[in-house]
Formats: sequence, C-alpha cells, structure tokens
Amino acid sequence: MKKKRVTKLIVNHIILLTAGALSGLIALLLVHLLPVSPMQSHVYWSLEMIEKEFSDEVLIDGYRSTLTGNFTDCLMLEHAVYSSKEHTLLEQVLHMYRRESYNPPEGGDEDGWQPGNSLKDYLIGAPQSREVSYSRYWHGYLVLLKPLLLLTSFNTIRLFQSAVQLILAGWVVMALCQRKAYPLAKAFLLSLPFLFFVSTYASLSLSICFYVLTAAILVQLKMDRLLSRRGWYGLFFLMVGMATVYFDFLTYPLVTLVYPLGIYLYFHVSTFKKDIIGIIKNSVEWSIGYVGMWAAKWILADCLTGSTCIQDAVETIFIRTGSAQGYSKIGGFFSVLAKNFQPFLNWCYILIAILFAVLFFAGMSKTFFRKIKSNLPGAASYFLLASYPFVWFFLTQNHSEQHWQFTCRILAASVFAVISGCCVLLRNIPSREAPVSF
Repeated sequence: MKKKRVTKLIVNHIILLTAGALSGLIALLLVHLLPVSPMQSHVYWSLEMIEKEFSDEVLIDGYRSTLTGNFTDCLMLEHAVYSSKEHTLLEQVLHMYRRESYNPPEGGDEDGWQPGNSLKDYLIGAPQSREVSYSRYWHGYLVLLKPLLLLTSFNTIRLFQSAVQLILAGWVVMALCQRKAYPLAKAFLLSLPFLFFVSTYASLSLSICFYVLTAAILVQLKMDRLLSRRGWYGLFFLMVGMATVYFDFLTYPLVTLVYPLGIYLYFHVSTFKKDIIGIIKNSVEWSIGYVGMWAAKWILADCLTGSTCIQDAVETIFIRTGSAQGYSKIGGFFSVLAKNFQPFLNWCYILIAILFAVLFFAGMSKTFFRKIKSNLPGAASYFLLASYPFVWFFLTQNHSEQHWQFTCRILAASVFAVISGCCVLLRNIPSREAPVSF
C-alpha cells in the first residue's frame, strides 16, 4: 500500500511538471505571435530614459542595492522586441535569440558586452556583430511583458509597476489582517525595506520575485483551508517553485518559499516536531518544482531543437554553485555574507532594528516569562526559517558574491521569519486568534 502511494505521488508530480512545462511553452509561443513592430516603437520612445541607465543606475546615490537592474532589463526588452526570419517560432522561444553589439572594453566594462548598446543598435538598425542565445532560462516574463509593450512604453510600465506593487503590498497586509494574522502582517511590513521596496518598481527583473511572492501569499490565504483539507499544500509549494523559475532570472527566488512557509506555520501550528516535518516536506516540494521546471526547459530545448542546452546549463550550475572567487568553501561563505550584509549597514536599517528592538522588549515587559517559555517551540520554527538565506548563500556562493546588489534581498526572508517568531514568542494567549503584545 505504501509503495503504491509513493508511486502515485511520483506520477502526480511528473504529470504536474509536464503539464506546467507544456503550458509555459504554449503561453510563450502564443505571445510570440503578437506583432513586434508596435513593441519596438514603444521601447524606442523610452530609449532616452534607458540610455541614462546603461550602467545599472541607482535610484539613491551611494546605495548600490537601489539599482534599477537596467543591465538585465535591456536583455528582457530586446528579447521582447526581437524578430528574426532565420529561426522558427519554436527555436526563438526555446533559445531566445537576440543581436549583440560588441564594443571594445574601456576601464571596467565587462568584455565589451553591453546589453544597453545592443538594444539601442537593434532598434535603430545599426550593424551588430553577432547573434547570441540565452536558452538557460524560461523567460516566462515575456508572457506579460510583450502584451504590455504592445500597448504602451517602458516608461509607462514603470509607472504602472509603482501602483501595482503598492496595491499588492497593501492587499497582502489586509488579507493577513482579515485572517487575524496580525503578527505576520507586521512582519511583512517591516521586511519590505529589506526587499528595497522603494526601488523595485523601477526594475523589470527585480520585480519578478515580488510579484510571485505576493501572488502566492494571496492565493495561499484565500485557499488555505481547502489546501489543508484536501492535503494539497505540497502541490501548492510545488507550483510556487515552478512559477518562480518560469518567470524569474535567479534574482532572489528564496523569498517565494520562506514567506509562504511562515504563513503555513502560523495557521497550522502543531508540535515542534510536526512543524519541522511540515517545513521540510514543503521545502522539498518547492525545490522539486523549481529544479524540475527548470530542467524541463533544458529537456524541451534539446529534444525539440537538437541543441546542447542541458550541457550548457549543467556547466553553469557547477560554476554558480562553486566557492566565491579566490576563497575556500568556508572562507567564501563569510565573504558572501559580508557582501550581502553590506547594503544594510547604514542608519536606515540600524534605526529599523532599534525600533523593532524597543517594541520587542516593551512586549516582553508585558508578557510573563512562563508564557514566553510555552511559546518558544512555536517561535523556534520561525527562527529555523530565518536560516534559509544563509544556506542559500552557502550553496550559491559564486552567484551570490557577484550579484550581491540584488541577492541581498533574500535576507528580507530572514527578517520576516525572525519578526514573526518574536511576535509568536510574545503571544499572551496561546491561540492563533490572539493579538500580540505590540
């Protein structure tokens, strides 16, 4: 009986991953049928703004983590508007070709590879030295970006993003409060600065995980009872992992796991042992969805076009999961931590930390020690979640060191988990419906 159940579970996962991969492929094929001429015109209208940010402009001088992500955004925009008669529709979708301009390196330029110049040259019809592909990722963001560019310019999309992201953040807080999850609402709000929410709207690439995160939370809060009753929570985390890798560029994906896990713990509290089992099970499901959906992209590319996408992806994985440059695995880990903590070592975050510390100790003064002791097992599960970003940094040292300007946002998950754990620790009444002390 147990063997049959395991077999059925494996089959269900394979079916879901296959269905997700085929649905994702079909969606990309459909949006690539849209006319690109209006999209090219709309991006061209925004070229003046884009040119000012070719070198990853920052919104607040001196704070590299408020960057607009223009380097990657230019790649996304060229993928959205690129058209070539040399490739079939399927080849373009699976390999994501684009033209590239090569400029001799000057100073700190990276081998002359400048996506901003490539985008500009393509739009104005200037000669470009070569065509390249970027087949490692799904590029699922094009399912939304192409229709938007069909309607309006990149400038307008930025303005639209600022409104949508504010609405989504407010919606999440209201939804948490409606479920009387006040500690999580406070933790979510206090973690937003660590996601650099003030600058996220300005970047296409750095907005993706925020959209997946908030969408996942809203779906989870709406369907929590159904997911629990039917035993579908594992499948929920599987699909969140699939959605993350489909849309994202490997920016700060871990937040789409930790935040929903924190919400899961809050509404399904049990013994510490069962909490840990739930964390592990759902983390594995998310990982299967993330890795499985990503691998499906490589398999589709190789099987349908005869490419070597799998080989390229595996080689890149070995590089990105290697130790930080010039360090051993342990030494590299501490180097990565130093770089990713660097954006938060300023008075903005020090003041936020002081504010939280004052509120926490004020809450402790109103809570009997025996209550804190009885709440400790529940809080400990959240403190375990707070360690997830550190595990991620250890496993992805090369990537997290080179791209600390945006991988540092993963630490927002630790902030959310720690604050949630502290709020649970200070509950006056051991009930999920009870208000916290602050």
